[in-house]
Amino acid sequence: MSLIVIKGKDASAPKTTGIGEAARYTSSADPTTFYDFHHNVEDAKSISLPSLSTPHESRYYTHISTVGPAPSGAHVLFVVSVEPKDTDKARDEVNRWYEEEHIPLLSKVPGFIRARRYKLENFHGVTDKPYGYITLYEAESPALVKEQGLIDATLTPWYKKVYADFIVESTKELWILQG
Repeated sequence: MSLIVIKGKDASAPKTTGIGEAARYTSSADPTTFYDFHHNVEDAKSISLPSLSTPHESRYYTHISTVGPAPSGAHVLFVVSVEPKDTDKARDEVNRWYEEEHIPLLSKVPGFIRARRYKLENFHGVTDKPYGYITLYEAESPALVKEQGLIDATLTPWYKKVYADFIVESTKELWILQG
């Protein structure tokens, strides 16, 4: 399954629909920026996106893994994008850390719901190439970032090694689900 992310700058623009399971989020840092997520898309590469009246970016990802159940109500989305160094060793180590340590530790934190990982396949309308991997962490509340379990899951010796030796750049954002 694939994920399509459409990002625009006018949160009042109509939500894109008709492509997989759709949800709209806005950035906690900039409420005018919206992100339409289309999950469980059969073949993102063959999808023709609907035209939008506002400038936008689109990104196409393939699914790597999911841990945890789908959220049953209101939730927030922590989005972490990473760009590993351009070597097989770096990509393998980053993926291994996520799958073997980081996500299993996070799944034990109260308030954590689900993590989904994706690899970038294609993009359009983007000024800078997006990072190669995106992880979507769904949580009950933004307060999760202050939970000791989350801090413990992100500041391990392996985490420090991965970020120091294998990741070129990363971003972390909080997005709010829109009704």
